[in-house]
Amino acid sequence: MIAFLMTIEDEETRNILEEIYKLHKEKMYYTARDILHDDYEAEDAVQEALIKVSKYIDKNMDPKCNKTLGLIVIIVRSISINIYNKRKRRKTIDIDGYENVIHDDTIGNPQLNIIRLDDKEYITKKLSQIKKEYADILTLKYYYGYSNREISDLLSIKEGNVRVRLMRAKNALHEIIGDESHEK
Repeated sequence: MIAFLMTIEDEETRNILEEIYKLHKEKMYYTARDILHDDYEAEDAVQEALIKVSKYIDKNMDPKCNKTLGLIVIIVRSISINIYNKRKRRKTIDIDGYENVIHDDTIGNPQLNIIRLDDKEYITKKLSQIKKEYADILTLKYYYGYSNREISDLLSIKEGNVRVRLMRAKNALHEIIGDESHEK
C-alpha cells in the first residue's frame, strides 16, 4: 500500500489518502473480506478503491468524516462484488447468469416525492429496505452528487448500467414510500 501512495505526486492528496487508509483500513478490509472470503483479494479491492478515490479526492475532504467512510465503503463493496463476479465467471461460465439490461419505456418515470428530505433517519431507514446496490447508487448520486459518468467509473460499471440501476432504485424506493402512504 505504501508503494502505491508514493506514486502520487501531489503531497496533499497523498497525505489525505494515507490518513483515510490508516483510519478506515479495518472497515475497508472487513467489507471486502466479507464479500470475497479471501485476504489477498480483499487487499486488492482496498487498494483499487483507494486508487479510485484518489481521482475524486477533494483537498477539503476530512478523512475522519463519516461521509468519507461511507464513500469508501460503497466503493470497496462495489469493487469486491466485481472481483467476486469475475472469479465466479472464471470457474463456471453460465449464460443464464447474465442479466439482460433492457430499457423499458413502458415503466415511465416515477417522481420521488420525499416530503421529509432533510430527515436523514427517515431516508436511511427507507434506503435500508431496498437492495444495497440500489441504496449505494442513490447515495452516490444524490448525497455525494456524482454524475452518472463518475459513478460509472467509481463502481466499474457501464454508464448505461448506472442509469438502469438508478431507475430501478427510484422505483424500489417509490414502492416503499408509496406503500407507506397507502397504509396511513
